[in-house]
This record gives sequence, C-alpha cells and structure tokens, in this order.
Amino acid sequence: MRYALRILLKSPGFTAMAILTLALGIGANTAIFTIANALLLRPLPYKDPDRLVRIATEHNQVGLLSLPYFTAVRDHNRSFSSVAAYGQESFNLTGRGEAEQIGAERVTWNLFDVLGVRPIAGRTFRPEEDQPGGNPVVMISSELARRLFNSDANAIGKNLSLDSKDYTVIGVLPAKFSAPLLGRKLDIFAPRLTEMSIVTPARIQIGGMYFEGVGRLKPDASIEQAQAEIEVLYRQYKHDKPGNFDATVNVTMTVMALQQNLVANVRPTLLILSAAVGFVLLIACANVASLLLSRALGRRKEFAVRTALGASRGALIRQLLTESVLLAVAAGAIGIALGQAGTRLLAVYSTSNFPQMADVSMDLRVLAFTLAISIASGVLFGLTPSLQLSRPDLNTMLRDEGRGSTGGRHRERARGLLVVAQVALAMVLLVGAGLLARSFLRLRTASPGFEPRGTLTMQTYLPPSRYPLARQKIAFYTTALRNMHAVPGVEAASISTALPVLANHGTPFLFEGQPVVPLGRRPVALIQSISPDYPKTMGIAVVAGRTFNDHDDADAQPVALVNQAIVRQFWANQNPLGKRVLIGNLPKPFEVVGVLGDAKNNGLGVAPGTEVFVPYPQLASPQLYLSVRTSLEPHTLASALRGQVAAADPDQPLTEIQTMEERLESASASPRFTMLLIGIFSATAFILAVVGIYGVIAYSVAQRTQELGIRIALGADNRDIFRLVIGGGMALTLIGIGIGLAGSIALTRVMSAMLYQTSATDPAILGASAGLFLGVALVAGYLPARRAMKIDPTEALRG
Repeated sequence: MRYALRILLKSPGFTAMAILTLALGIGANTAIFTIANALLLRPLPYKDPDRLVRIATEHNQVGLLSLPYFTAVRDHNRSFSSVAAYGQESFNLTGRGEAEQIGAERVTWNLFDVLGVRPIAGRTFRPEEDQPGGNPVVMISSELARRLFNSDANAIGKNLSLDSKDYTVIGVLPAKFSAPLLGRKLDIFAPRLTEMSIVTPARIQIGGMYFEGVGRLKPDASIEQAQAEIEVLYRQYKHDKPGNFDATVNVTMTVMALQQNLVANVRPTLLILSAAVGFVLLIACANVASLLLSRALGRRKEFAVRTALGASRGALIRQLLTESVLLAVAAGAIGIALGQAGTRLLAVYSTSNFPQMADVSMDLRVLAFTLAISIASGVLFGLTPSLQLSRPDLNTMLRDEGRGSTGGRHRERARGLLVVAQVALAMVLLVGAGLLARSFLRLRTASPGFEPRGTLTMQTYLPPSRYPLARQKIAFYTTALRNMHAVPGVEAASISTALPVLANHGTPFLFEGQPVVPLGRRPVALIQSISPDYPKTMGIAVVAGRTFNDHDDADAQPVALVNQAIVRQFWANQNPLGKRVLIGNLPKPFEVVGVLGDAKNNGLGVAPGTEVFVPYPQLASPQLYLSVRTSLEPHTLASALRGQVAAADPDQPLTEIQTMEERLESASASPRFTMLLIGIFSATAFILAVVGIYGVIAYSVAQRTQELGIRIALGADNRDIFRLVIGGGMALTLIGIGIGLAGSIALTRVMSAMLYQTSATDPAILGASAGLFLGVALVAGYLPARRAMKIDPTEALRG
C-alpha cells in the first residue's frame, strides 16, 4: 500500500486524471443507486411491510374496490388479518384567514392500524366514527398541525371548518407519512367512504365508486393463497349482487406486494438509468485501463528487475491491483460527494413526478454499494495492465527498447480492444439519448388539439355541505362566469370539470346504434361538464354542428358534444349530429348537437380518448376549473379573477393557478427528465470515448517516432503519414461503431414504451450517431496526425 501510494504520487497528473475519470462513473452510479435504493429496495416505513399487499386489477395495477366489494372481502376472507380502503378527497378550509383548498383522503377507520402507523399525537379513528352519522373527526399531517396550531400536541381537540362543517382533530400523523403510499402529500384524513364529495352515497352503495385497497396478510398466508381467495370472493360478489355497477365489469382481481405495486411506474425508468450509468462506469474503467497501459511502458524495466530478483507473477499482479484499487477507492470517495450532489439535484427536479424522491438520502447500503463498485472497478480496469506487465521478458524488453518499439503487439492489441469497447458502449448511450431527444421533440411539437398560449386556468371545489343541490352549484357557476367575463383583458371565459391533458372522469355510455348491454359492460368514455365558451377559451376547433348556448340549461332538452374519436369509433361514415347518447344511469338520452376536434385528454404521449361534453347546468359537478383567454400576460389577471370568484362566494378558494403552457410543461416533465439524464450520461460517455481515441493515437505517434522518421526519410509524404496515423484510429472507431449499432438495435427496444412516434431502430438516429462519432473521432486523431507529419527524420533517427 505504501509503495502503491508513492508510485501514484510520483505521477500526480496521471493520478488526478484517472481518479476524476473514475469518480464521474462512480458518482453517477451512486446517485442512481441512491434513488433506486430509496424507491425500490428500502422497506416501506410501515410495520412488517413485507406482509402488506395491494388489492388491484390485473391491467391497471390500481385499486378497483367498490365499497360493497370491499365489505365482502373484509367480512369473508381468510388470508388477511385486516383490510382497509381509501379514496382521494378535497376540503375547503375556512375560518383561518383566506380560504384554501386542502388535499385530503377518505379512509376506513382501520387504515392506520393495517399499516402499523401510529400518530405522533392523539389517536386514530374508532369503528363507530366510520359509520353514517358518526362524529365529524379528522386526523391531520404534522406539517398542517404546526402551520395552524404551532405544534403537534396543540392540534388535538381543536376544530377545523372544512366545507363549512366543524371537524375535531383527534390525531396528528408522522411527517411525510402519505407520500410512499399515496404518491402525493396530503394533510387531512377523514373516515366514512360513503361521504365522498364527488359522488352520491347511493351510487357508492351500488358499486359506482372505486377505492384503493390494502391488506395485511396473516402470518401463515401467502400472496398466492390471497390471490386465489380474492378471485373466488369476486365471483361470489358478482353472483350475489348482479345489479351493482361493478358486478358487470369484466376484470381480474389481483393481489400484489405493496412495495412492488408502488414502484411499478418508476421501475422501468430506474432500470434504464441504471444501465446507462453502468455503461458510463465501464467506459471510465476502459479509459483508465488504457491510461495504465500507456504508463506501463515506463515501468517495464522496473518489473523486469523485480522478476530477475525473484518476484513471482502473483506478487506483481497483487502490487499492480493494489495500485488500481487504491485509485478506485480514492475515486469512490469523490464519487460519494458527486453522487450526493447529483441525488439532491435529481430530487429537486423530480419531486413533482415522484413525491417519494423528497425523502431520498444515502444510507449504509448506498455506501456499501459505492465501496463495492469502487473495488470492483479497480480490479476491472487494473486486470489487463496487470496481466500485461506481470510477464516481463528482459531480452524482449531490451530488443524492443533498441528498436523504438511501441512496447509489444499484445499491449497495443489490448489498448485497441479497450478503445473499441469504449466506442461501442458510448454508441449505445448516444443512440438512446438521440431516440429520447427525437421522441421528446416530437412530443412537444405535436399539436395537442388546443391552443395553450394566452390561457390561464384555476381550480375550485364546491363542498356538498354548502352546495348540496344542483341549482346551488348552477347559481355559483352562473355568477362566477359572469364576473370572470367582466375582468378587463378577458377575451373568453369558461367553466369545466376537467382540462385538456389532464385525465378526466370516465363513465359508461351507450351510443345510438350500439347493442344494449348492462351498464358495467358499456364502453367507458371521458365526460366533462362545460360552459358555452369552453371551446373558444381552450382553442378547440368546432368540427361540425354548434357549441352550447345559454338556452341549454337544466330545463332544456339534454344535449351533448362529442370529440372526433367518438365519431371514428361509433359513427364512422355517419352523420353524428342528432344521434343520441345514454350517459351512465341517467334516464334521459342526450342529443349530439356538435363535434369538437380531438384534444389530448390522457396526456401528451397518448392518443386522444373518446370524450363527451355536456352543459354544466345539465350535469352539475362540485369540481370546477375556471379558465380565461387573454392577449395579456395571463398571470396578471390572477388577482382580479380571484376577487371576482370571491364576490360569488368569499369562502371559495382558488388553487392550481397555472397557464395551460405551464400545465403542458408539467405533463412533459417525466420524459424531459429521463431525456436529460440519459443525455448527460451519453455526453459523458462520448467525451470519455473520444479522449480514449485521442490517447491511443497520440501515444502511438509518440512511440513510433523512429518508425515514422524512417518512413519520411524513405520518401513518405504528408498524406501517407496522415493516412497511416488516422487509419489505425479510424479502424478501431469503425469496429466500435459497428458493435455499438448492433448493441443499440438490441438494447434500445427496451425503451420502446418510452418513445413517442419514434422507432427504437430509427435509421436517422442510428446514422446521425455513427456520423457524429466518426466526425469527432477524426478530429481527435487530427492533432496527433499533424504532429506526426511534422517529425524531423534527422532528429528522429539521431534519437
């Protein structure tokens, strides 16, 4: 160790270059592993998390438990010690300054017992509080308790006015409790699933509302046993409750480990990123191995003398591997710092998509991983030079030295193989980055089907306690819409229950001309309640017929607009105007009076789904989006609009005040995030590979000075020397590019699901990547080639 340290310190430039090169690879791997460890490997922060499962559907991997089916599972299962359910809710908090909307969840009374989560103050719910007519109680987050009451303990027993109804705080949950389970940060938890605000209790009782389900397996039960039992219970439920909404839905219920379910959406991205940083580390190792081989020429005499004095080959290999591992461990120490910084950056830029990232941090597992890959890297890049140097031949060494040899064909061949490996790995990353960039560019330039510029949106929510009747919701709608139109600079204003890009609520439809089937077997389409100016505000084209008007009120004939996707699917080659549509279990059919252009309604990367629009007065909903179109900077209208909504109801808060352009940015945040990371890693790999090419050619020129001098003396001109020098580097580059392209075609197919209108074997990307590599490699070889052309044959031969 002492000798290795002295040797490394004698060449500070070489040592620094090797350590920094490795630190880049190790740091990138540490950052990605830190995230993978937190999201995929670290146990959930619940009691015995390996016993927790999610009851889901086979395809959605999300909850599909109606309240009556949940009750059947709870009462008749033998595999679970307990089961719980929960659903997303929203509350308007008033009486404490300006009204605000608070993210909430309706839960069964035992959810926290199932998870094994204890409040840090107060208690959890009791069974009687989960019954209709039970006491109005809530549990709140630690963050909300400290914001409203200055401490966790002070919150217990206090009242909160939620949706104009007093609730008593009975418990405070641990900080950041909700994100791992719910994927978002929530502040209020209330019992009684039957009191969900967005649907009536009667609809909930007939299976018309779905919830998330989580269960705790008994000690002697397996997931396979629970799976079989869930299937039997679902078939029995459908037999016993044939009239329930979900009894006619053809799905397969599944039981999945909770942790596996929660990370299902991030696992593919993390696996791809892990492969990318693994490639970067391999390229870094190849680069350092190439540096060690270059340095080996100067140490040939040292190892020849060691061998002559009796050193075994094993001793020489141990010494060389000690040096390389020492280099790698030093790089690992720097890599930890780089990984920590990288993790923080990733957390900042990805928390909006993955709230679990807020809690990502290094632990002993991450440090052990970094130490392991550091040692493995040291062995990996040190092995080839060790095997080369540990077999010195004194006679060969002296003969090579006298002839100005490059140090032996074997060493040159090893350096060439390392360069080929670097180029091939870098090509795979470069192609992957190119595919993601092309996909993202197409995603951003594709028409969303509406005009996002100049549109400001905001959300509000009409609590059932204040707006129990449809006419009360309609009165607010009418007043708010009139007030919004009065704001100077507003060119159009509308109210809707959803917005483009954001997935809407779906409901079963029966379109005229389709066979009459039970409700649960009818096609599901998205549905929106809108005001007349919604198409104008959003910039959605009216393809046929008319939009709504003020005469389409609650007393008028039910009417509807449909998008082009519905026309293509159900009325191809027919006139949709005048067709009739049955919506859900509403008794009267709606007449189609117009067709709107397709707007992206399930995300930017997904083709528009079928969607039906109805006048808000004919299907009033508590959840509202308010939107305006203006030629001014949209956010300058926010204050005036807030005031106009307050004039309609001072207790109605406005949330999510964003332009549609900002919403599009959020919708494309995940693919942009992945593209940037892969781009950074591929750029790093590309630079390392180019440096490797340059190093090989430059070193070759330095070692072949005598040979090149003789060639020039014998009549070789500059073009001959240029071709000779460049040819070797280009041959290695071409071989690496060929292998890399083959690997890219095989490996990038894994990315197909992440690409938008882009083939994983896009010839333009493959060709551009190969061309870029060839061009830069040519530049990398030009400087050494130019130096070779300037060799003075007299000086070369004299030397």
